[in-house]
Amino acid sequence: MSTTLMSGRVMGGRRTWVHAVSVGALAAICCAGATAAATSAEAGTGPSITVDGTSVNVAVQGTDHRLFFYWQASGSTTWTPEQVAAKGSTYSAPSMTTDGNDVNVAVEGKSHSLRFYWAENGVSGWNPETMAGKGTTYSAPSMTNDHDNVNVVAEGKAHSLLFYWQKNFVPGWHKEKVAGRSTAYSAPSMTTDGNHVNVVVEGAHHRLLFFWQRHGTSRWHKETVAGKGSAYSGPSMINDGKDVAIAVEGPHHSLSFYWQKNGTSGWKKARIAGKGSTRSAPAMTAGNKRALVSAVGSGGRLLFYWKTDGAKAWHREKAAAPASAWSAPAIILDGANVTVAAEGAAGSLNAYWSRNGKGTWHREQIAAAGTTS
Repeated sequence: MSTTLMSGRVMGGRRTWVHAVSVGALAAICCAGATAAATSAEAGTGPSITVDGTSVNVAVQGTDHRLFFYWQASGSTTWTPEQVAAKGSTYSAPSMTTDGNDVNVAVEGKSHSLRFYWAENGVSGWNPETMAGKGTTYSAPSMTNDHDNVNVVAEGKAHSLLFYWQKNFVPGWHKEKVAGRSTAYSAPSMTTDGNHVNVVVEGAHHRLLFFWQRHGTSRWHKETVAGKGSAYSGPSMINDGKDVAIAVEGPHHSLSFYWQKNGTSGWKKARIAGKGSTRSAPAMTAGNKRALVSAVGSGGRLLFYWKTDGAKAWHREKAAAPASAWSAPAIILDGANVTVAAEGAAGSLNAYWSRNGKGTWHREQIAAAGTTS
């Protein structure tokens, strides 16, 4: 991988992140014509990937429900593993972020609890916290940092949607109900724009629902992005300061894109890819005046799509060959490089990277077979 994407790690310490992408609800991936691949895909929970401009970092659920963290230093092709949490701790894809001093990882824990792990920069070891106890959490969480708060959202009991926040360096988690029963049918995705917290989730009857809250208030507002039969995976959401954008698997395994200008009402829709194109929840990021989306296609191919801001056309690239991706992907952009991580064959974990706009993809193995869930 290019050294533009990675650089050194402070010895004995942790990295800090300025950008994080979490994987939303993960859909089962149908690898047509590959029975073993289909079985593995259904089991995979998918990774989360972040970058701080100096290193690339990946977290994933491991075998026996462990939680693992991998990092790669500048100029190296070696990925170094750390165990965040032991056997029986992890039951979903993780979400990662930072507050400038700590690395934070959130995950669904044992007995449908919600768990939070943090590591102080420059100090070894991970510190566990329980955000919410048994029977509270029924999806992978999504996490963001906003001002002085760490924010986490997840599907709750009876398909409710719950929001948790904690002020940095102040013990104790606060809970809010975003929406009640029969609301959330996937893992959510969350962003902040400086003034609002935004949450999107697949709703009942495959609707796509959007919730927002103004900073300093407790009220959550609901919008319907798309009606019945529109959303068939967990969504992925970004905010570039001007627009809120959402990618989601649509009907007939299509891939849909919705956007709305900040401060306006009404959602617009575009099709990224047509019927039969998409077999997972997508992952999305933005930068360099482009929207970037990755998803698994038919046969377990890892696909990448991009669109220039203001343009209508989406461009497709094959990031990896058939049977290469056995979980929903995670994606980041660091300078000119795009990196996509996904679980591979036999429980391996791989990263694929490309110079943005060049169309040539390179593969690195993060972890060997038998590592991921």
